[in-house]
Amino acid sequence: MPSYAQEYGAGDAAHFLRAGLGARAYSLGGAFVALADDTTAAYWNPAGLVQTPSLRFAGTYESRHGGLVDFQYISGTISWESLGIGALWLHSDIYSVYFLSIAGKLGEICWGITGKLYAFSATLQSAHGLGFDFGVLCRLGLGEGELSVGLSMSDIGWSRIHWYGLLGTTDYVAWVSRLGMAYFFQWEDWKLITTADLEAALKRPPLPGEQNYLTKALQMEFRTGAELKLGFLRLRAGLRGLSFGSPQGLSAHPALGFGIRTGVFSLDAAWVSTPLEDTFVVSIEIIL
Repeated sequence: MPSYAQEYGAGDAAHFLRAGLGARAYSLGGAFVALADDTTAAYWNPAGLVQTPSLRFAGTYESRHGGLVDFQYISGTISWESLGIGALWLHSDIYSVYFLSIAGKLGEICWGITGKLYAFSATLQSAHGLGFDFGVLCRLGLGEGELSVGLSMSDIGWSRIHWYGLLGTTDYVAWVSRLGMAYFFQWEDWKLITTADLEAALKRPPLPGEQNYLTKALQMEFRTGAELKLGFLRLRAGLRGLSFGSPQGLSAHPALGFGIRTGVFSLDAAWVSTPLEDTFVVSIEIIL
């Protein structure tokens, strides 16, 4: 009979993906599901691809955890009033993930799906797997502003990563669901956006006959952020990992960032506090 490790792996494979993508999303504490209005929508919520008709190209560089890990992505999207297509490639050390997304509209509701290819490679071993994501997003007027509500599910049914070589196991990517809300308020020359996300991640499938599965496999995280737009300048702040379970009471990891938008060019930078030293992110986007 196969062991737990042989049949289920360690679970939560490709954990680095859980941190998110993009300097703007980082500086908002990772609360980006109800925004998803740049090329990282393929990751956060593919439904966001049809929000702003345009042609976009972007890339980023991250120094995670005090320089322990380097991380990059290159992405592009093209969208019209009711159709959007996006592609994204990200790389971190031995890991590469390829995203291909399509999005559309049904009345006021945007929808999107993403297919993913995992390709990991190291000395004497490699791994491959396929994943599937789905998202919806709706924006509506509320009071003097606008409310956006988004829901995304990543790696639905636990994407399987098959290892070849020394390991010879099958591992599982966490099934992650995110519910997000964003409120937009415009007043004369400035615009304020506030965001909040709740993330629920199931790290692995349940074992046959397993008891207390959710206490072992479920991880919850609350994230929130705000962005102030002043002309070409964007100022951002956020909190992620909000929890009341620490001995000190409230626990959270702060994030700060800024953006500069001039014509077709956008530059975003972010700093995030993490348990393994700080993370710095710089993203560049061209909008045509």
